Amino acid sequence: MSRNAKEVRPQDEQLANNPLYLARRERAEQDKPPSRGDSLGAVAATRAPGAKTRSEMLDQLLAEDGELIEGHFGTVFYRPVTVCGVELKLEPIQPVIGTVVHGIDLARDLENPEMVSFLRELWLKRHVVVFRNQNHLTREQMAEFAERFGAIGAPFGEREHVPNSPYDLNQQIKAPEVPEMLILPSDEAVPNAAASWHCDATWQPRPPMGSILMCREAPAVGGDTCFCNSHAMWEGLPKGTKERVRHLTAVHIGSVGHQMDGVTPEAVHPVARTHPETGRTSLYVQQGFVKHFSPEHGIPEDEAGALLRQMKLQEGRPEYTCRVKWEVGSIAMWDNRSVLHAASGDFWPQRRFMERLTILDRNESRRAPYYDPSAEGA
Repeated sequence: MSRNAKEVRPQDEQLANNPLYLARRERAEQDKPPSRGDSLGAVAATRAPGAKTRSEMLDQLLAEDGELIEGHFGTVFYRPVTVCGVELKLEPIQPVIGTVVHGIDLARDLENPEMVSFLRELWLKRHVVVFRNQNHLTREQMAEFAERFGAIGAPFGEREHVPNSPYDLNQQIKAPEVPEMLILPSDEAVPNAAASWHCDATWQPRPPMGSILMCREAPAVGGDTCFCNSHAMWEGLPKGTKERVRHLTAVHIGSVGHQMDGVTPEAVHPVARTHPETGRTSLYVQQGFVKHFSPEHGIPEDEAGALLRQMKLQEGRPEYTCRVKWEVGSIAMWDNRSVLHAASGDFWPQRRFMERLTILDRNESRRAPYYDPSAEGA
C-alpha cells in the first residue's frame, strides 16, 4: 500500500523546511496525482488509467515497479583502446552521438595529460561521453574532473547573470563544498524533470561550453536523459531554409526560474552557430528558450512561425539522438555547443537525484556564439 505524502522524506534535509518544496508538496498531501500538464503526470496517468487519486495511482505503479530486479543482458559492441596504460572499451550509443567509456576511474586515471587530451578529442567527436561506476567520487573530486576540461562556471555558467529565483526547485539545495554545483532532486512527493529539449543557459550572452552531470540516485526504469546532435539538425534542414536563416539571429529568453533579483534574462545568438574548435555548423535554435527572431530582421510573423516550426521538427529526431540510462555513479559530459538535451519525464513515483557542473572555455574569445560562413562545414 502507498504511504501518506507526509511520510515521504525529502532527499536532502535542506528541503525539509524549504517554502517552494513545501508548496509543491501540498498537491501530494491533498492526494492529487501529478499534473497531467507535465510529462511526469501524463505518463503516470497512462500507466494507471483507472486511478482517480494519487494513492490509487501509487499503489498500481509501486506494485508494478516493485517486481523489478536487477540484471544484465545482451551483447555490446565496443572499440578497445589503450591510453596511458589504461585499457578502455569505447561503446558507441548511437552512430552520430554518444560514447560510453568503460574501464576508467576518474579519480585516478586522469593524472596524465595524454588521457585528458584523448577524452577531450573523443568528446568533440562524439558530443556526449558517459562514464559508469564513478559514485566513489566526492563532489570535490567531481569538480577536479571538470577543471581538467575547462573553467568551472557558476551553477548556470557565467557570473554575468546568476539566478536566485525562489521558483526553481533545482536552486534550493546548496553544496557548500562545491558552491558552483546545481543539485536536481525529484522524489515521490515533489517530482521534477527538465523534460523539454534545450541547451543549457542559452539566455546567457556567453552560455557554458559544456555540462557534467552525476547520478547519485536513479530510477529502476525511466528518467533517462536524451541528447540530440545539433550539427545533424542543421544538416537536416532543407537547403532553402538554411539559406534563409543562416545569417539570422534569435532571441533566447529564460524562465521565471532563471530570474536574478526578479529580472528575466535574455540574449541574442546566431541561428547557425560555428563550433569554435571543430569549425562545424550547428542549428543553435531550441524551442525551450528561443521565442522569436531578432526584431531587426523584420521577418513577417507568419513566415517566422513557419521557420521556427520547421526547425522544431529537427529536434529529437531518432536518427540524431541517443538516450543515456542512468545508474548510480554514472556521469555524462556533453558539449553545449553541439547538442540539445532533455530529461525523460516518465519515472514518477521513483526518485532521481543529480548533481551538475558547468564548464567554461578557458579561451574567453570563444565563449560567445558566432557564425563564420568560411569555416569548414558551414
